[in-house]
Amino acid sequence: MRRSRKLAIALGILTAILSACGGDSGSTAPPPPTTGTLEFNVVTTGTDIDADGFVVDIDGQSRILPANGTLSISALPGAHQLSTSGFAFNCDLIAAPTSTNVVLATTTRLDVQATCTPYLSNAILFTTTLFGVPEVMAMRPDGSRRIRLTTDLLGYMAPVVSPDGQYIAVSSGSPGSPWDGIYLLDRFGKGRRKLVGRSNFDGMPAWSPDGTKIAFRSAIHTSGGDRDRIFIVNLDGTGLRQLTPESTDPNLNIFDEAPSWSPDGSRLLFQRSAELTFINVDGTGLVSTGVIGDNPSWSRDGTQIAYQGLYVFGSADRDGIFVMDMTFTPRRVLTGGLDDEMPRWSPDGTQLVFARVEGGLFHIYKMRTDGSGLTALLTPANLSELWPSWSPTF
Repeated sequence: MRRSRKLAIALGILTAILSACGGDSGSTAPPPPTTGTLEFNVVTTGTDIDADGFVVDIDGQSRILPANGTLSISALPGAHQLSTSGFAFNCDLIAAPTSTNVVLATTTRLDVQATCTPYLSNAILFTTTLFGVPEVMAMRPDGSRRIRLTTDLLGYMAPVVSPDGQYIAVSSGSPGSPWDGIYLLDRFGKGRRKLVGRSNFDGMPAWSPDGTKIAFRSAIHTSGGDRDRIFIVNLDGTGLRQLTPESTDPNLNIFDEAPSWSPDGSRLLFQRSAELTFINVDGTGLVSTGVIGDNPSWSRDGTQIAYQGLYVFGSADRDGIFVMDMTFTPRRVLTGGLDDEMPRWSPDGTQLVFARVEGGLFHIYKMRTDGSGLTALLTPANLSELWPSWSPTF
């Protein structure tokens, strides 16, 4: 009897445990599976990889993909349409499936590959009036992937990327003093820092080839009024000095603008009272080319100079975009009569980007250096977009 009672108690306890765990003989079997699994395996290589990842669209439903890693999604059996998007300005898709077939209770592996380049490598920077005051934007050389870099509504002119791609130099200011200095932004358009502010008309920054100095235009006060001169400053804000000299004739209204460095860093080219002029970085060797023009740009191989012609003395044959070699023999790239300005070289020296005035507004174009392949870069018709510059390939 005692053994039987113990056995009964043990059986009762076991039955209770099994019942609590759902293990009694009356429990039902788990329902059969109704879905399969899509397993996205993402590999992104390169530099400045987008930490926010990408977007995968499955039959119209969007999910976030990691830039690197795995995402598993339950899906009904059958065929599904896929698309991958949401890439950052500097990232591109290499490979991804556009459709797949889900099998019941089975995991289907899908590989996605992307690559990212340094953030502003081979990009066109410019300013736009889209937001009221001029803000800095960037786009791909084909006009796609337009992205806003500055958002503070302080106003900007003439953005240009440093040789290493880490900074943007730009003319800007503060309320009441719109162009009071040269500022540095990081490559994403953030971290605004005033590099130098010596007048209320500082502008047109140009990087030295080694990225350690910036040349710019600044106003000086004279008895005859304000005059623009070219100055140089170190990247840390030290070493500020006036480069271009005063005229030996105090009655002449000499003004200097638009510096461009030689590729070896030994000289600068600039506009002195409408004449393209050279000067050594130590202030010696001032010499005019005798060519009338503005906004000169030295090609990265040092063999050519692009510039904006000027309509002067009633002669239209000086109007337009020109290119000349180091013999200073100009060749008109575009037909005169159009207000084309601010030419800048592509990294490989085969193209120019520039601003064209149409209906009183600036629009951005590019072309090959022989004038062919003229292409408008998607400037909205009711806006002005100007000060284009083409960044190096890093």
